Parts: sequence; structure tokens; C-alpha cells
Amino acid sequence: MIHSGQPAKDFIDDATRHVLLRQGVLGVKVKIMRGSDPDGKSGPQKSLPDSVTIIEPKEEPSIVQPMSQDYGAKAVAAQQQADAQRAAEQAEQQGGEEAPENYEQQEQ
Repeated sequence: MIHSGQPAKDFIDDATRHVLLRQGVLGVKVKIMRGSDPDGKSGPQKSLPDSVTIIEPKEEPSIVQPMSQDYGAKAVAAQQQADAQRAAEQAEQQGGEEAPENYEQQEQ
């Protein structure tokens, strides 16, 4: 039986009645769980959140021959590209520093 959360509010009807007797008070609590109804006539249209649907897995091609990839070649190429880019940036910085010296020489 569901006791807490939104499903308890949606699926559980409860009632409490008290009866006065000579020897004391007798209390009766009743909880009725309604089932889900897609039409919404005899119960909520929602389904319980614990319903699980199992999806069949996709078929994968069978492995006939083991294969491997050489990641070392990619790493070497990436390192060479990074070195070339670093050298280009250094050349730009050196070219930018020489320009103010030329301006000073031209002004004199």
C-alpha cells in the first residue's frame, strides 16, 4: 500500500469514522487503493510511477576478428601541430616587439 508522496494523494481514498459506545470511542479507518483507469471514470488516468517497461536491446554485429587502434600516431600528430602553433605565436610576439623599435628609429 502506498503511504506517501503524490501517488498516495492520487490513488488512495481514505475515510475515518468514530463511534461513541458506552465503554468509550471506537475509531475506524479505511483506505482503499483505486487502480488506474485510462478513461478516468473509475480511477485516476495516471499510472503508478513504479511501472517499468523493458526495451529489447539492439542487435550488435558479431565480432569476427579482434581489432585495435593505434592512438600513438594521433598523439604524435597532435603534439607536432601544437608545437607548430606555439612557434607561430612566438614569431608573432617577436614581430610585434620589433615594430616599436623601428618606429623610434624612424622618428629620430
